[in-house]
Amino acid sequence: MKEKMVALAYNPKEQNAPKLVAKAEGNLAKNLVRIAEEAGVFIVKDEIMVNTLAHLPNGKEIPRELYEVVASVFRILVLEREKKNN
Repeated sequence: MKEKMVALAYNPKEQNAPKLVAKAEGNLAKNLVRIAEEAGVFIVKDEIMVNTLAHLPNGKEIPRELYEVVASVFRILVLEREKKNN
């Protein structure tokens, strides 16, 4: 099975919901994940979420049905950022 990745972004001042800003599979996905890790980006690995989000077009806000699960990922990211800054 090909490796897949998606990237989300959220700016509450400009958006109603997080949006998909990138997606890739195969070697491109592996390379993007590696580059993100090297840059210190915290990676959340969730195959089900990736497969669900990969069907959205880039630039599309996530559907309301995914708000809760995506919010849980953003909570993890906030906690990790706080740990890193302390």
